[in-house]
Amino acid sequence: MTETPVLLLQTEQEGALRVISLHRPQALNALDLSLIAALDAALTDAFADDTVSSIWLQSSQARAFCAGGDVKALYQASVNQPADVQRAEAVRYFAAEYQLDAKIEHSPKPIVVWGRGLVMGGGWGLFAGGDLKLVDDEARFAMPELQIGLFPDVGAAHFLQKPDWRAGTLIGCSGIHLMASDVVALGYADRCVDESTAADLKHRLASGSTLADLPIDDSEDDSVRQSREGWQAALDTLPEPSLSDWMAQVSRSAFEPFKQAARQWQTGSSLSLALTWHHFRRLRGASRVEALNQDLMVGAHAVAEREFLEGVRALLVDKDKSPAWLYPNVMSVPMNLIDRFYRPLSGAPVISADPFRAIDG
Repeated sequence: MTETPVLLLQTEQEGALRVISLHRPQALNALDLSLIAALDAALTDAFADDTVSSIWLQSSQARAFCAGGDVKALYQASVNQPADVQRAEAVRYFAAEYQLDAKIEHSPKPIVVWGRGLVMGGGWGLFAGGDLKLVDDEARFAMPELQIGLFPDVGAAHFLQKPDWRAGTLIGCSGIHLMASDVVALGYADRCVDESTAADLKHRLASGSTLADLPIDDSEDDSVRQSREGWQAALDTLPEPSLSDWMAQVSRSAFEPFKQAARQWQTGSSLSLALTWHHFRRLRGASRVEALNQDLMVGAHAVAEREFLEGVRALLVDKDKSPAWLYPNVMSVPMNLIDRFYRPLSGAPVISADPFRAIDG
């Protein structure tokens, strides 16, 4: 096995298969610019290598595939800076992260992603681009940006809403945690596999099998079936007209994920919730790259808002878990404030579907 000099990745060639393992265990593989650049370089190398037929992306540890973007580093680069500097720092980070997401989404070679343990925020962004998306029994998925004054970015308005916009909007607007059975039932992952099954699939790919040749069991276990039935019944109760109608219905529901959503709304940012609802409606039906480019604009403005700095301070810096949010509820968020997030950015890069596009870091 060979490792990158900074030990952020482990790469291994197994026949026709290139295995790439995220290896920043002390940070649960949180995506800082160094890890983004290392993964970009590893993928580019695999794309160019004629001996590589397919790619397997995983974590070197079972505890977490990727716990998300390194928002603490972004906070430290932005705090006490003028708004234009804050937006520039956000663009520098998000453009690199989002171009990596686009690279995986439009890979010229099939990518299998194995999401073990925590798959959060930016980690879900990596996972979502895989051609075959696998999880283990311990997988836990979430887009928790509501708690730090941001919104689900990394193209989540595309991949969360693609199977069912109602489920995607609810997940994005709440930050609830999903178990392996939930993500398979809702179409965000293809199958739950254990270590021995993953090893067998790797061996087959290393021997030259294609993804279509893999013996993936199409049968549905009881936990997935029950999860799908529960979600379908709960989603069918949701009205469409407004966020406040949704929140009222969710708060009355006995469905456990809906009860979890109601609890999340009690502690999260009302501004983030209103922005996410608006953003997801705006991008319903958009492509991944279209969503990523909109996210770059909105994300840069969001980082320059007090809400982001206060959310990260409370959750990740001082860790008092007592953010002083600007608005007590979504009804108090002025619509003209939401419009401010959609001001065009001067000189911002464009996220491209070209998988060989270089990432500036």
